[in-house]
Amino acid sequence: MTTTNAPATELHASRGWLIIGGSLSMLVGFMAMSLPLFFSLVIAQFLGIFALVSGVISLGLAIFGKHRAHRWLDALSGVIRIVAGIALLSCLVTSVLVLTFVLGIYLLVEGVFLAMASFSLRAHSGWFWTLISGIAAIVLGILVLNRPPNESASILGLLFGINMIFNGSALLALGLAARRPDAAA
Repeated sequence: MTTTNAPATELHASRGWLIIGGSLSMLVGFMAMSLPLFFSLVIAQFLGIFALVSGVISLGLAIFGKHRAHRWLDALSGVIRIVAGIALLSCLVTSVLVLTFVLGIYLLVEGVFLAMASFSLRAHSGWFWTLISGIAAIVLGILVLNRPPNESASILGLLFGINMIFNGSALLALGLAARRPDAAA
């Protein structure tokens, strides 16, 4: 016999981790929202380090790897990532502005595709929410792209903070709702 509390009891073993993870995520989210420019710079640094490390690994595999089929393509890809990583790390303020611009374009494109897709989903009951999501992404994209450069540098950190708060809230809610197996009956 299954009960309606089965998912909550399955999470009980991870209850503490969910509560701790959710609380920490929310704390980082509030910190990011209070220091959005700092977190924007941290995000740009993280992406620069990731591009640099992954480029070095890719280049190393191209040079020393046993697989020869795509060696030149792997080497070129590695060099491009290394250059991108160095560029991101050496010009952090410009990197944040470029990443913010890319985010704005991404939101616009995603919004247009979601809005268009929503009309093909009209037979389903949730199609309207897809349309609303698309419109919201378009509006956010326009807002991101229409900000002056000195204001747009904080957008990445702000959106990261908002995302961390929502993710942390979800984890915290899951952890607090998790019941002990004997409490399910």
